Amino acid sequence: GFFETVAPHADVIERVADILEWEEAPGSATTVVEGLAAQYGYLPISIAGVFDVDDGGLLRPIDDATFDRYVEAARGYAERHHPRYLGLGIEIDTQWRTRPDDFDRFVELFAAVEDAVHEVSPETLLLTAFQLERLSGMQGGLFGGNNDESLAAWELIDRFPGADVIGFTTYPGLVFPTPDDIPDDYYSRLGEAAGGRPIAFTEMGWHASGDFGDYSGTPEKQARFVERFPDLIAN
Repeated sequence: GFFETVAPHADVIERVADILEWEEAPGSATTVVEGLAAQYGYLPISIAGVFDVDDGGLLRPIDDATFDRYVEAARGYAERHHPRYLGLGIEIDTQWRTRPDDFDRFVELFAAVEDAVHEVSPETLLLTAFQLERLSGMQGGLFGGNNDESLAAWELIDRFPGADVIGFTTYPGLVFPTPDDIPDDYYSRLGEAAGGRPIAFTEMGWHASGDFGDYSGTPEKQARFVERFPDLIAN
């Protein structure tokens, strides 16, 4: 039912899950890529995570055995499916903020996965994703802090020189009262931050409900964001 509903309106469908979904076993990652993409005519993207995006805690400790298991899962998945895009890491700046030692280990893992994926599927473009508002120092509004460019952590992008695409999640309603408060260059500046690499928005949206004072959501705000977003990313 889901695919029948979205397929007429979607060119891309993204599956986000534990990296172990990439191992050779029946499951949603395989179903979305093998069984349904051709039937419904969309481009599938699988993005794998290794930690809880809420608190940065690892799904399991990345000891040497687990490290090797993750790399082989990525290698096997890429070799079987030769995906156009593959992602490792969701809002990874969360882990850097909360558990920096684990983040350093993730950087090592990404580099190893990059080598393994490109060895068996050179055409696959590998990405990792950051949370744009927090990465850019916008930590006020519903985050409860301050919007302060000195808190930006753009340098984290440089830790992933092998990423073919830089991904971002973006929910500007968390830090701006209305879509019209978003600066005109809010997204266009990302080209420089990504070092000229292609940019992907792996999640984006504006809440349509919720009583949060100036940051309350309404259907009208959501519609205005959808209307304005193409102009904001035109460059």
